[in-house]
Amino acid sequence: MVWVQLAKQVARLNVIATASREESRQWCLSLGADKVINHNEDIRHQYKHYDLSAPDYILCLNDTDSYFELMSELVAPQGMICSIVESRQSYNMDKLKSKSAGFVWEFMFTRSMYQTADRIKQHEMLNKIAELVDSGKITSTLNKTYSQLSVENIIAAHNQLEDGSCIGKIVLVR
Repeated sequence: MVWVQLAKQVARLNVIATASREESRQWCLSLGADKVINHNEDIRHQYKHYDLSAPDYILCLNDTDSYFELMSELVAPQGMICSIVESRQSYNMDKLKSKSAGFVWEFMFTRSMYQTADRIKQHEMLNKIAELVDSGKITSTLNKTYSQLSVENIIAAHNQLEDGSCIGKIVLVR
């Protein structure tokens, strides 16, 4: 999870990650998460149990549709929710109004697709991440490399993703 490392090292945030398996929980902690809660259990209850304050920022990397209500409830007043996951429904933004909280989408290719005035920012951000990796300040999340692009390796990689046992990124090399 590069996000955990960037939130800790660049933004200097207190990071609450989610994971359901012990090995993923340990991995999140090793990358710098301050606390890891189980997304298969009642998240509201865990926030109360661990006496966690309302998050100023929430980054949704999985199933915005299922988590929008919860994120709207948890986010701090004047906080921000960001998602990178497509949705199949519209959201009632009135849930965020009384908190003056916001919701934004992040899409890696927006700047290039729309030729925005700040499109060079994408280049600058990727260079900064590369510098952090090269300097060892953040580590790659690459965990498995299949050394040959073949039908068998594609199936194996896909099966690893589907069975939920994957930690980190999988790469297929041509």
